[in-house]
Amino acid sequence: MTESLKVDSVVRQGLDVQKFRNFCAFAKKNPADVMFGLEATGVAEGRAVHTLATTGAYILGGQRIDRIARRYSYHFGAHKEVEDALGVVDPTDREEVVEVALAALTGCINAVVSVSAAVRGLDLETLQTDVRISWDPAVFLHLKDVEEDGEPVDHFGDLKVELTITGERLCADDIAFIKKTVQRSAIFNLITLSHNHEIDVRVAEAV
Repeated sequence: MTESLKVDSVVRQGLDVQKFRNFCAFAKKNPADVMFGLEATGVAEGRAVHTLATTGAYILGGQRIDRIARRYSYHFGAHKEVEDALGVVDPTDREEVVEVALAALTGCINAVVSVSAAVRGLDLETLQTDVRISWDPAVFLHLKDVEEDGEPVDHFGDLKVELTITGERLCADDIAFIKKTVQRSAIFNLITLSHNHEIDVRVAEAV
């Protein structure tokens, strides 16, 4: 491992491979120091469907980090035609939450693939991820219950993920490696696997 660190001190896809390997070695020995805690807040804007969502502070290695500059804001809603059909007064055209989740998935897949390829020694010239899924809004519209026969109703069809890449000397093993690497994406894991969850509702005092 030490020899590979000395030999592989190169930059690929904007990544210092040696520094990345050193970080991974540190993370392996100190897992608690690289554990994340992430959060976001969504405040309804006083009209149906519209939300102002903001990313919040985060925790890294037990330390809470809160910078105003990291509080990115997102104005969520729906397509103008959908808002009109739902009866929203003065419909607008906003980012639709499922589309934003899919956009986040493409970014996460590109991140893990580009880093993994760089560490493997692959020089990717271009990388594009396309994701597609069908959504049945019946549960959202209260046309179906949230559960059937004690099981949660799945709102979605199959998730399609397609990567388009270019690069020199990409062999079949490299393609198989990249395909498998998609499963290392945090958002892919969040979307495709079942996770334990907790939902709390609290009544706040009126301001």
